[in-house]
Amino acid sequence: MFSNLSAQWRRRLRVAVVVWAVLLVALAFAGSRATVREQVDAAEARGLLDAVIGEAAAGFTGAAVLAVGPLTWEACDVTPVRAGLSLERTLQVSGATVDDVEALADRFAMRVLTSEADGASWSGETADFIDVRITAPAADPPGGRWAEPVAVQAISGCRPLEAPVGSFTPDPPAEATETWTYGSIDCPGGERLSSWTEPVEAQPLRVHETTGGCA
Repeated sequence: MFSNLSAQWRRRLRVAVVVWAVLLVALAFAGSRATVREQVDAAEARGLLDAVIGEAAAGFTGAAVLAVGPLTWEACDVTPVRAGLSLERTLQVSGATVDDVEALADRFAMRVLTSEADGASWSGETADFIDVRITAPAADPPGGRWAEPVAVQAISGCRPLEAPVGSFTPDPPAEATETWTYGSIDCPGGERLSSWTEPVEAQPLRVHETTGGCA
């Protein structure tokens, strides 16, 4: 196609193509920085995520036994040249009532994902783009209260890693094993919920010790 062009013009054409490609990448990167939801960095997203779990805990306090899991994270790429983290935390609710779960689902405008005899789940998203999911062991428990724990999960999605994401762990109880993990969140009223748990297959968390709660 370009065989009739001189060598000088062919070189100019190649340079123009390279410059245009670099410009397209730069524009896409700049646009993503300005518009994608992940631009709240991981450290700030951690605060938003914990606030969601704290709000959920406040809704269940008094009607159930609460335990909060550790902050967990996975490495991800916000863009091909931007590293990030996806954060997650779980609140386990033992003795949750149907009314409390439905109230939480309404609070976050969640939609029903599944509603079957052996399990039910809801999913939603906050105004700060934190994904929230509720998982219950049955759709309609007898007596209006679940015998097995209900899990509330908050997930940040991939966020830029621009500052350290702090994760404090105190000295464990004397009887703790290496599988025990620590979780703690602040409640909307200023209280704190703290738990020592470990992951198990049968339910989200095995609770060894949980203290505090949300008023």
